[in-house]
Amino acid sequence: MAENIRASRDGAILTISIERAEAGNRLTNEMAGALAAALDDAGDSRVIVLRAPGPDFCAGRDIEPPAAGSGVRALDVLRDDAGPIIALYAAFARRQQPVIGVVQGKTWGIGLVLAAVCDLTLAAEGSSFRLRELERGIPPCIAMAPLLDRLPGKALAHLVYTAGEMDAAWALANGIVSEIVPAAGIDQRAQEAAARIISFPPEAVQAVKQFMATAPRFDESKAVLYGASLLANVLGSR
Repeated sequence: MAENIRASRDGAILTISIERAEAGNRLTNEMAGALAAALDDAGDSRVIVLRAPGPDFCAGRDIEPPAAGSGVRALDVLRDDAGPIIALYAAFARRQQPVIGVVQGKTWGIGLVLAAVCDLTLAAEGSSFRLRELERGIPPCIAMAPLLDRLPGKALAHLVYTAGEMDAAWALANGIVSEIVPAAGIDQRAQEAAARIISFPPEAVQAVKQFMATAPRFDESKAVLYGASLLANVLGSR
């Protein structure tokens, strides 16, 4: 595991930390791979807390676009730019445990995406959210993909086309975060949320996680039937 990604276990709670505060916790490809591995190593933990010490949660990726005229091949971009992030998305999708994100400061680029894909996300007051890739000549389509069914279309378009810095209230209103918390109490609030999840029967929590991962893509009638099948499986196994 990359030295900037650390995992620790406290009973049923697994905490994964992005620890590169001196660089805004910007994610390298190695760190993305280590984060994916830490998620896959969650084992029988009941809940995962994703955090990043320092003033910023994650200011984006630590990778520069190829210079004009460099002759980089499309296959190289797919391998070096897209590949690590696609693998990280897949690791999140494999998780059966709820993931609680704890964010503060700059939550930009991949940091914004990580905040959005967590099941619950607590944001410290004063956090900021941004996709600034167009300023660097990069179409942020990979970052946008997980946001398509999480943000309203106009909100996502505004985020991308303005490359502007949005505040925590905007992120809450548009579904990137779940709750805004005073910075001094955010870690305590995360522990309270984790403890509350652990207090519920695990099979019921896993059914909700499974439903939320799939049902938003269904129409209402299919979502109801899918929910009924999950309910029947949980209650029928008792």
